[in-house]
Amino acid sequence: MYLMTPEDFEPWVGRNVRISAEPEPVEVVLTGIQRLKVYKESYRQPFVLIFESDERIFLLDESYEFECGRGGPYTILISQLQPKAGRRFYQAVFN
Repeated sequence: MYLMTPEDFEPWVGRNVRISAEPEPVEVVLTGIQRLKVYKESYRQPFVLIFESDERIFLLDESYEFECGRGGPYTILISQLQPKAGRRFYQAVFN
């Protein structure tokens, strides 16, 4: 099984990402990658992807098919962060 890395997503930062959602696909922007502390027994660099969308796009905290990253599409679990002024934010954590 291939473990995704932050480098797989770097070319997508600032770009629209298509998500297979119901009733129709939506697009969000990959706004950033946050690298986390590497622990001694880690298999890869832990990281967080941050996505942003218009407030009209509401995604549940669940797994979706994302058309981004090297070798995608990928099934990625996201959770919603606190919305701000007409924008929604989501994160995907890879430990």
